[in-house]
Parts: sequence; structure tokens; C-alpha cells
Amino acid sequence: MNKKSTTQMTKNELIQLLRDKDTVIADLNSRIDELEGMAISSQAVPMDADSSRLLTMMNQRIKALEEKLNDQ
Repeated sequence: MNKKSTTQMTKNELIQLLRDKDTVIADLNSRIDELEGMAISSQAVPMDADSSRLLTMMNQRIKALEEKLNDQ
């Protein structure tokens, strides 16, 4: 079947094509809405160097205490 160009289509064929395209657009819009609903907005703020070092030291201390507890 050869696909007609829009200049060769009848009025009814053009209307049907528009309806089909509207259906596709509506489906895509609903999918976009779903994805936007699932999106997680990040409120994270990058740390400065001092805070990063402090956090690293605290993590090391916690890890050392956990290992100490596991050894006992």
C-alpha cells in the first residue's frame, strides 16, 4: 500500500489522520505527566572542603567502632 501525501488525501482521511495524531499526542502527554510525577527533586547542596573532611573522619570513626563491636 502506497502512503498518500496530505495533498492527495480526502477531507475525511485528513480528519482521521489528525485524530490519530491527537491520540498519540495525548498518550505522550500522559506519559510525560507520569514521569514528572515519578521524578525526585534533589535538594542536595555540595559540601565545602571542611565539612567533607569532617564527614569523612566521622565515617572512619563509625567504621572503626563497628569493627570494634564486631570483634567483641
